[in-house]
Amino acid sequence: MSSYSAWESCNRALPLALHEMSPKQREIPDRRRRGNLRKPRLRFHLVNRFTLLLLLLLNPTPAVQAPTNLSEPSPTNEAFLRTIGRKKLLEAQYGCYDRIQELPPYEGEGLYCNRTWDGWLCWDDTPAGVTAFQNCPDYFPDFDVTEKASKYCDENGEWFRHPDSNRTWSNYTLCNAFTSEKLHNAYALYYLALVGHSLSIAALITSLGIYLFFKSLRCQRVTVHKNMFLTYILNSIIIIIHLVEVVPNGDLVRRDPISCKVLHFFHQYMMACNYFWMLCEGIYLHTLIVVAMFAEEQRLCWYYLLGWGFPVIPTTIHAVTRALYYNDNCWLSVETHLLYIVHGPIMVALVVNFFFLLNIVRVLVTKLRQTHQAETYMYLKAVKATMVLVPLLGIQFVVFPWRPSNKILGKIYDYFMHFLIHFQGFFVATIYCFFNHEVQVAVKRHWAKLKIRWRQRWGRRRRRANNRVVAAPRVTAFAEPGGLPIYICHQEPRNPPVNNNPVQERTEVIPLNVIQEDPSAVPEDSA
Repeated sequence: MSSYSAWESCNRALPLALHEMSPKQREIPDRRRRGNLRKPRLRFHLVNRFTLLLLLLLNPTPAVQAPTNLSEPSPTNEAFLRTIGRKKLLEAQYGCYDRIQELPPYEGEGLYCNRTWDGWLCWDDTPAGVTAFQNCPDYFPDFDVTEKASKYCDENGEWFRHPDSNRTWSNYTLCNAFTSEKLHNAYALYYLALVGHSLSIAALITSLGIYLFFKSLRCQRVTVHKNMFLTYILNSIIIIIHLVEVVPNGDLVRRDPISCKVLHFFHQYMMACNYFWMLCEGIYLHTLIVVAMFAEEQRLCWYYLLGWGFPVIPTTIHAVTRALYYNDNCWLSVETHLLYIVHGPIMVALVVNFFFLLNIVRVLVTKLRQTHQAETYMYLKAVKATMVLVPLLGIQFVVFPWRPSNKILGKIYDYFMHFLIHFQGFFVATIYCFFNHEVQVAVKRHWAKLKIRWRQRWGRRRRRANNRVVAAPRVTAFAEPGGLPIYICHQEPRNPPVNNNPVQERTEVIPLNVIQEDPSAVPEDSA
């Protein structure tokens, strides 16, 4: 889903829960005693299922307008979340009734607790003295579905009753318990996202500076690179703003201002621009190599239209449908299929781009076998860079739905996916710029020129310092104030006097070894 970003996992674990459950709310009464389980009447069962189906077809999710009072929590969004949770709860309830009717009778020996619906989850027949476990439900945004709910069947074959209420009780306390381990992982992923996007911005700005500074690198292919770099810079800036201003601010999320939804809209737009400019990279290389046979000039206006213009369409459709059918607070939730309005075109772009690149490689390999031209090698290197990036940047859309349920594997999955996603800009800058041979040659050439200029400038200064005239033909020691002599100069006349004119002497500065001044010696000037 939407760039399996840090905000969803951080929002779940950081102290931002939109609905905190009290201990009494976790006490789920179970009015069905052992051996006295009522099966729902068939007529009641069919009528209610038909009513539920009719409600889902006519009104899949009620439209909720944005709150007008930004200083108080929004009751409309709370009602919306309750409605969504109620629908999931009804679906689970009817599914449990079907399961209770369809499962065969208990075949074990000894006492057991009857299968039951406790109000939130469906529990199968459980032997006496055994605690049953299953994953927490997803009815509430602050519930961690990877945690376990439990229900204990005592030695008498009765479901455990809470001592305070004397009602059958299921333990859901771990479902929204923010343990120290969860908080540690959440903060680690949070700071990993901040570091990744900050490093990406620095690398991308450096790459843009290199492309703008060196005139030898200016061409249409680099223009496509620069536009893609710009989309990653803007996307990283938006994500950092979201992580800094929205994620830690529970009051802001509860107020649900329009600004946080606008921020989400631009995040979706820039993310789509990332992948469509990558598609532009593939189309440009395909047109250059396969269609136009190494022609240099193409009309870039179509690339601008595809890279910057087309993502507006799915992003706008997603924003409208999200406001109408899944208007949760700040649009933080990824528990909606409406995200595929944006992610669907992205996945299509990745697949099309991958086949473009496969065809380009096929053509280049064929040309290499026939001609062995250096130009073909150059284009093959450019294609390899894009071939590496396409699966690297598209893996999140393929692997995301299959997060392991195991806690350790899930943690490894989270860190791996967050590293790939939040360091995307750094990968793009490294592969397209820092590892590019043309860029390396241009930088080395410029560095060599700078060293030559520096040596020339420093050589002039040294010659000026050495061309000073010494008045008398003597050995003089030059020393810093209170320090040892640095070097000594020797002067001797080169030309004798001509026509009784004053002696015109030429001096020559000859560096000699540094000598220690004799403190007992008397300077010549004082004699």
